[in-house]
Amino acid sequence: MADATTVVPAGGIPDMVYLGIFIILGLFVLYLIIREIRLMKTTNRTIELDLEREKLKLLQQHEAEKLLPFTRFSPEQTAAIKQVEDENTALSTDNVAKENLLEKRLTRLESIVKGKKLDVLLTNVTEQEKKVK
Repeated sequence: MADATTVVPAGGIPDMVYLGIFIILGLFVLYLIIREIRLMKTTNRTIELDLEREKLKLLQQHEAEKLLPFTRFSPEQTAAIKQVEDENTALSTDNVAKENLLEKRLTRLESIVKGKKLDVLLTNVTEQEKKVK
């Protein structure tokens, strides 16, 4: 029998240990990259939300400023403005009703004209058929 001898390096670190250390380091670097990406997205979103809050505050201030001049009108002026607004609403309602009525009547008229044309065409076709027979 042949002597089978195995040589074990003395005091050395096996290659598998190096591979394990590199894998752990790679996962740690990957973790740091993912964490930074998440922090960037979160930071951007918080900045966007702060900007939206500031916009809302400015809009609220603007609306509050718009209400102040109307409080300076006298009751007679306010009543006159209200009367004109009511008249405008009534006129616009009346105009919409008239437009709807006009559309319906035009549709009816178009249908009548189309029916008359079809009747004339049918009589012409019957006359032509009689001539051919």
